[in-house]
Amino acid sequence: MPPPNTRPVVLVDANALLLPFTSHFRLEEEVYGQVDGAQILVPSSVLGELERIAERGNTKARAAREFARRFEVALTAVQGDDSLVDLGRRLKAWVLTGDRALRVRLLEAGIPVLFPRGKSHLDRAVSPHRSVATPRPRKTRAGNRYLPPAGRTVHPGGRRSS
Repeated sequence: MPPPNTRPVVLVDANALLLPFTSHFRLEEEVYGQVDGAQILVPSSVLGELERIAERGNTKARAAREFARRFEVALTAVQGDDSLVDLGRRLKAWVLTGDRALRVRLLEAGIPVLFPRGKSHLDRAVSPHRSVATPRPRKTRAGNRYLPPAGRTVHPGGRRSS
């Protein structure tokens, strides 16, 4: 385990380490933009997970494993998501993950979370429950077709009229 210091720590999950190879995501740049002066750490369990995936022939996991070696490793005896929760508590660290269930679990444990928003940037999670910042669009009975804003008609060709 790295010695304690005053720099904020960001622990990175395996799915986040795959982002630069699945969507050209600039992981380091985004982390440093969200948590100024951050020290990025990769739990040993995450390296093991990437290793197991890479052994099955996944080239993106192999690339992510090599990318992860750029960062310091945080040793942990705990496996899976438990390692991120455990290290997050002990190091008072941020956790970067794209796993929604893990994100809720971390937030309920009081651990701050970064998560990918779209394919180009990170966002900070603030609540384990859905926030009111982005309301869901209303749906019609027909299924996934969204209702137009009040007072507007949407024609099949996509044209609008008032």
